[in-house]
Amino acid sequence: MKERIVSITVIIAVVGGLFFLFAYNAIQAGKIDMTTWNDNMVIGDASTAKHHFVMYTDIFCPYCDKFSDAVMFHKDEFKSDYIEGKEILFELRVTDMNYEAGHSKNSRPAGEGAYCAAKQNKFWDYYYGLLDKLYTDYHSKGIGIDKTAQPIPELEMDYFYKVAEKAGLDKDTFVSCMENHETADELDNNTMRASRTIGSGVPYFQFDKFTTAGFLGYFDPEDRDWEQAKLLLDAGLAGKNPQQ
Repeated sequence: MKERIVSITVIIAVVGGLFFLFAYNAIQAGKIDMTTWNDNMVIGDASTAKHHFVMYTDIFCPYCDKFSDAVMFHKDEFKSDYIEGKEILFELRVTDMNYEAGHSKNSRPAGEGAYCAAKQNKFWDYYYGLLDKLYTDYHSKGIGIDKTAQPIPELEMDYFYKVAEKAGLDKDTFVSCMENHETADELDNNTMRASRTIGSGVPYFQFDKFTTAGFLGYFDPEDRDWEQAKLLLDAGLAGKNPQQ
């Protein structure tokens, strides 16, 4: 009789353990990973966010810039409707994949500059400042807008220094960071991490469980590009392909 009771107890314990493990795994599978690569390259509050939207990018990837320009031109709407309205943590993971692929020598200093700006907690000021200048100087004139367009020429370092200064960074600190390549290792490591993670070019979007690559765009940030950007953002919230 005692042996039977022990056997039943063991069975109940095993079943209970399996149930707990199943429930735990189900909960874990439903959780969104809120781990960020650089805390200064995010918008939103990680402590309260319910969604984690990640964009892998290269500042000299025109298709990436089309998405980011659209968000920049609609930053108030983006903040109210998505970051705050939907409790999203939005993160950029900056790489120099275009430099590594031989597409643009500019992506290397732009990438190092992004991480130098992050060290001063001024990443977004620098990032949007550089995008705005690139749009004014080149993209709005049809230069560097896609693979078939006239490419943006190799830029002098002073181009990036002026952007940083205008964005409110300490120029001497920024120049020293760039000249001494203080963020080169972080850029290299994150480029390698991105390559292993996405296995393709940028832009690559990982919006919660929804992933997609590419952004057609038209450098028409106030109209068609923003509508296309919202399709991706909404698809992330819905967890499905926007074409479905």
